[in-house]
Amino acid sequence: MIRGFEDSCGFALFKRAGGRLHPTSEAQRLYLETEKLLTGVARVENIARSIRELERGEIAVLAYPAFSLRFLPLIASSFLDARPDVRLSIETRSSRAIYESMLTGVADFGISLIPTSHSGLDCRIFRETSMVCALPPGHPLARKPVIDLREIARERFISLGRDDLSTTVTAEAFRQVGEDIDPVIRVQMADTACTFVAEGQGVALVPALATLGWSEEQLTFRPVWPKPAKEMWLYTRTHEPLSMLSGLLLTQIREELDRIEARFRPAPEAVAALPPLPIY
Repeated sequence: MIRGFEDSCGFALFKRAGGRLHPTSEAQRLYLETEKLLTGVARVENIARSIRELERGEIAVLAYPAFSLRFLPLIASSFLDARPDVRLSIETRSSRAIYESMLTGVADFGISLIPTSHSGLDCRIFRETSMVCALPPGHPLARKPVIDLREIARERFISLGRDDLSTTVTAEAFRQVGEDIDPVIRVQMADTACTFVAEGQGVALVPALATLGWSEEQLTFRPVWPKPAKEMWLYTRTHEPLSMLSGLLLTQIREELDRIEARFRPAPEAVAALPPLPIY
């Protein structure tokens, strides 16, 4: 085997003396090079194993503010705790701007409140998100298991801005019960509305996913009826498969959204106890 290797190299690898083999300087140099190669192969194998076992990689996400500013960092933190070698990028865009950014290839997936029919993107419903009532601790409405929207109409109301897409479904829900809202405060972000509520400035309707991260001493959240809800849409690029890591993060996000929605799903008997809705 040694002689065959020497023949393939074209030079002697060992000096034979006294029944022993002594490596030549050429053999020493060749050994150093092959050691580098073997180390490189081992490194590639380790990287492949890390990718296969979802321990290493990069994920880039685009999402609208209510999703990306509080909810996503809280969910992603537990995801990253188990995968310290994963690199995550989160960029916040308005729902209307997400599809444009997705087309430039800056993210693996995007979460938006509006669908797109652009041929370069796959768009499908990801989840439905409900609106819930944010109340200061100790507020009389906090004693109710589910709050009639007509009762909220009589409170100081903090509204999300006109450009927020959830405002449309909220306004429609109030019209459904024959009420019109005149907000005392308008804000752009759900977190801002929650801060005003925590300071005792009124009550607000915010997406259920915006309830994470607030303590019971700061805010109380209750389901409302009729329930305003808005669909979330998942964007991915056409003909580009989602990475296993991105798919795993999306699974964790969906599971947490399911838990939140279940937490604020009103009991049928509580809804049945509310006054009947007006008929138009």
